[in-house]
This record gives sequence, C-alpha cells and structure tokens, in this order.
Amino acid sequence: MNKVVILTDSTADLSRMYTIQEDVHVIPLFIRFEDEVYKDGIDISVDELFNKVDEKKEVARSTGLRSGDFHNAFNKYIKRGYDILYIGIGSNLSSTIQSALIAKQELEAKNIYIVDSKSISAGLGLLVMHAVELRKQGLDAQKMKKKLDELVPRLHFYYVLSDLDLLYQTSRITPFKLKIARIVKLKPIVTMVNDRVEMITKSFGSIEHGVHQLIHFIEKKNKHQDIMKMMITHSLSEEIADISYTLVQKHLQLDKLYMNTLGCVLAASAGRNAFGVAYLLKETPRKD
Repeated sequence: MNKVVILTDSTADLSRMYTIQEDVHVIPLFIRFEDEVYKDGIDISVDELFNKVDEKKEVARSTGLRSGDFHNAFNKYIKRGYDILYIGIGSNLSSTIQSALIAKQELEAKNIYIVDSKSISAGLGLLVMHAVELRKQGLDAQKMKKKLDELVPRLHFYYVLSDLDLLYQTSRITPFKLKIARIVKLKPIVTMVNDRVEMITKSFGSIEHGVHQLIHFIEKKNKHQDIMKMMITHSLSEEIADISYTLVQKHLQLDKLYMNTLGCVLAASAGRNAFGVAYLLKETPRKD
C-alpha cells in the first residue's frame, strides 16, 4: 500500500502547528483587491486583510484554485509514489473542487482521491482532522475517501455575523435595513441551504448573546442525536473567543471541541467579530 498524503486548501482554517505536526499539506486560495492579489495565509493575515479593507474602502474577494495549481500540487507527490487525498472547500462555495477534478483527469492519475466537503472553515477542518485519524488507523486513500464522503451529510455549520457594514457593502442588506440593524444590534445566524447562504434565525445585542442563541438552536435541533466532534472558528478578540468556547462547552459538554481563528477567505465574507461552529453528528440517533 502506498503512503497517503493529505492535501487541503487554506479555507480549512487549521493552525500551522497542527498541519505541520500531522503532515497535512495546505494549498492557499487567493485574496483579491482591485489591483492586488495575495495568497491566503502566506502573503496576508486576517488582521492585515481587515486593515486593507478599512484603508481601501473596498471589499476583499476570494478566488478559487485553478487546475494548474493542482497540477503542481499533485505532480509533486505522484512523482514520489504517494496516493493523494484532497479534501477541499465545498463545490457549492467555490470552483476549486471542479479544478481539482479537471487536474486529476488531465494527469490521468488513478491514485488521486477528491472529497467535496460541501463546507468551509470549521466544517472542512473537521473532515481533514478525521482524515488524519483514519490515516493513523492504517486505511488506504480509497477507503479514507469513502468514509469521509459518508460523513459529509452529517456535517453541519452555522455562523453568527456581526459586521453589518460588510453586509451592506456586499449588498446583502439595504441602507434602511442597515440603519435598523445598527439600532437593534442585529446579528444574523446563517448556514448553507440548497447551496445558498441563508439566515436561519437572528440575535440581538452582544456577540455573547448571539453565541447563546446559536447554542440553544443547536441543542433544539439535535435533541435526539449526539455530536461526535465540533470545531469553533471565529474573528473575535481572544477574550471573547475564550468566553464563547466556555459557553459552548458548558452547555453541550463535548468530548471533542476545537477552536481556531478564521482564515482570510471566510473572514472576507464574514467580517469582524464573527463566530461559527461546525459539527459532525454520530451515525445513530440517541435512545432517550
């Protein structure tokens, strides 16, 4: 059996320490302003991204990977005799997965396995972490892909958004709604529904209240099914992030709860003071 190399992209929002320790290889997506292009997490950090948005009065855009980017990434490991498992940002969010499939076809390589996470950030990160566990168990790349594909429908993710100015700049709310939202300190809670970002509920007031509201929603939604593992990603201050982590753990009492900061790709859309969770459900419902 060939060795398995795990590839993902920068939207997995995993810490550099984790990817080095667990031998996960990350391909950066691109962040674009009108006249500048940066590699996510390499040429630009989240703090630098927000500063540039303020300076330029311009919304940052992200662009997916092209097939040529995957040619370079895949070839390096094919030549070294690896089987390749690539777990990427959801095809409902980016053309990146399609580019990976094109590259696989062009390379005529049978040992490249591609997993469409249908997710981003914490959701993608959880799948990559699970892949690391499967590799340690000695599974080959084909079996790893099969197990990960089976997990994708049990993956859920939600984000509490606070950056109302960004919502206005990206035409997601009107000037009148922006004015009202500022008064009531609106914080939409969103997820993906049929390949679209949709608001599932809303919170008012502080981000901590938004976190409480999200926890209550998750508890209600999953009252008959246990959560296998959860990851938090955020663009909060360290203090508020720690408070939020404690709230989640206090209410949900999870065996596996992780936390990382948002990378540039999602931060460009979610803005400052965003808080999100992704979780994997256990396979069988709980017997109450």
